[in-house]
Amino acid sequence: MAPTAVDVAGVSAISAASIPSKATKQASGAELHPLDDITPAENKLAVELLRDLHRNDGFEPWFKMIQRQEPRKAVLLPWLDAFHAGQNPAPLPRKLESIYIEPKTAKIHEAIIDVATQKVESHSVVPGNHRTNLDITQLEAFEMAIVKDPLVKQALEQLGLDADTPIASDPWIYGADSFEDQPFLMQFLMYLKPPRNAHDGDAFHYSWPLPFVPVVDVNSGKITHVDWCYTGDSADGMVHTWKQGWAKSNMEEREYMPRLQKDFQPRAGLKPLIVQQPEGPSFTVSGKSVEWQGWKFRVAWTAREGLTLHDLRFKERSVFHRLSMSEMTVPYGDPRPPLHRKQAFDVGDASCGFTANSLSLGCDCLGAIHYFDGHLALPSGELLQQQNVVCMHEVDDGLGMKHTNYRTNNAYVVRRRTLVLQTIITVANYEYVFMWHFDQTGAISFETRATGVLSVSPIDAGKTSPYGNVVSRGVLGTNHQHIFCVRVDPRIDGDGNTVHYEDSVTMPFSTEEDKLLNPYGTGYTVQKTVLEHEGGANLDPMKNRTFKITNPNKINAISQKPVGYKMHLPATQLLLAHPDSVAYARAEFARHHVWVTKYRDDELWAGGKWTNQSNGKQGGVATYGKNKESTVNEDIVLWAVFGLTHNPRVEDFPVMPIESLMMSLKPNDFWETCPILDIATSTQAVNHSTLVSHREAKASSCCKK
Repeated sequence: MAPTAVDVAGVSAISAASIPSKATKQASGAELHPLDDITPAENKLAVELLRDLHRNDGFEPWFKMIQRQEPRKAVLLPWLDAFHAGQNPAPLPRKLESIYIEPKTAKIHEAIIDVATQKVESHSVVPGNHRTNLDITQLEAFEMAIVKDPLVKQALEQLGLDADTPIASDPWIYGADSFEDQPFLMQFLMYLKPPRNAHDGDAFHYSWPLPFVPVVDVNSGKITHVDWCYTGDSADGMVHTWKQGWAKSNMEEREYMPRLQKDFQPRAGLKPLIVQQPEGPSFTVSGKSVEWQGWKFRVAWTAREGLTLHDLRFKERSVFHRLSMSEMTVPYGDPRPPLHRKQAFDVGDASCGFTANSLSLGCDCLGAIHYFDGHLALPSGELLQQQNVVCMHEVDDGLGMKHTNYRTNNAYVVRRRTLVLQTIITVANYEYVFMWHFDQTGAISFETRATGVLSVSPIDAGKTSPYGNVVSRGVLGTNHQHIFCVRVDPRIDGDGNTVHYEDSVTMPFSTEEDKLLNPYGTGYTVQKTVLEHEGGANLDPMKNRTFKITNPNKINAISQKPVGYKMHLPATQLLLAHPDSVAYARAEFARHHVWVTKYRDDELWAGGKWTNQSNGKQGGVATYGKNKESTVNEDIVLWAVFGLTHNPRVEDFPVMPIESLMMSLKPNDFWETCPILDIATSTQAVNHSTLVSHREAKASSCCKK
């Protein structure tokens, strides 16, 4: 969960006695776009004001987030329209939002700071038994302490191991045991360090899982107790067998780093593949504003979501106001305590901003690359500059369209060029790659790729389990799900949007009356269902169910239908936890493939604002829509849900090859003709492909002319 390759800007820790009565000069609001991220000066202002606010309260704020508050949408939209119309709208007030805790009690505070007046505009203590995300400062301290704790050493001795055996721990969100409120807890999955490489930081400990889980009280930092895992098979049921079944000798070394693998030899025959654009990329960047092939949009960075996209317009027409990864839940399917608690919310629990990788040329992104940095507040109030957390580049994505006139044999070929923005997060063992793809038709796709290391548990020698697959000797890769929710804030050709779905259905063919309309039984029609009120709906692949967002105030002159975008969404499995379980209650969004709610400021979180140890009382998208307000010709939000049900295979270990999913938003009757007829056809003169032939005869080329 650690922030990666960074510089620190702004303020270091300031003692309460040194807080000035008036903050230093701030950046002028006139110099900033309303959606520009927080500046070092603004961060410094917030830290000073909030420390001053609690000068006499007996604690120093432990900051979880300080960032620019997005202007209220009712104010922002007219400003953006005026800006794009070439006017010079007056600057909008800059406000900052902060979440912080009291270190000893973890009590949560929220505050809004007005930059112009340099005052705390509002402050509140969050009621209820909620928890913020844990951060790297806490986790590092726990990891260092836990391996030395007497209770852990005692557990090692119970396994027949020396108390000083080198071990490693993985921090895990505690999850929830019940619907009742619980103390602030954290659990740790334990591993032996590989005997041959125990002192190498890159050694792979996941092939040596230990059958006990220490539980830590977050406020005190002390282990409250140690839970023992079930390591048997279905015949053993809820009977502990680790005393006779677990043994270090049951496991074996697995390494993935080339320098640590025994007798590593790189695969032969793979030649370099170099992506070059001799004239440079086709995009232009000004600060956080991007233009490419008719697209204009802004990039932003938040602590929780990481990459967010704003004010997306194509050929001067608005299409989406905001796009972001709202939440994902990762529930595990082993019902045996204590591993039944394994259910992470990787956006809310860990934060995409803080877990983002610093991306590298030639590794994570290939070609002509532009990087965007991020800025986040550390617990001390220091401003963390995260370098290269988003990479942007163009991709040749194969054919965009083609037609060959069989009468003349003339081929018309246009290649598909896409613009990709990519960010990668590491949440302990797992990596997620998030990619936004823009194409030249006005379509946007969001792709998620899962990789990294399985979260595993021990299993007795020679046994198998219905709750997972043995992926290495003594190692059970547990069945689990990754369910994602993308928040889509549409503005399809302006204000007032509606969502409906269309089913393709067979026409009746039973009665004589039916056969008057469908005489040969070949007909089918498209049935439209409008989502008139807030709520959820599911995909139905047997009906080719397709969801569309339309603007009923704008009619396409050709089709005579409202202009719109259609959403292509993979029809994946929803949450498998039982509807009566706390795991099900925690993940409201994972009950339907699509949700529609009316827009309300700050309703951003599909799984609720406070996911850490949530127990079904923290809300989310279903709660947002509980009043069933009208969503016809309104300012609405669409929530797209899809996921992976990951039942591991041996090939997923030690590191899992990429598993990917993609959703798309495509123009649907938005244009009055094919929107890429103005793209130049593909020619060898431009593309410079190279003929590779193992035949003696010279190959001909269709591109000679």
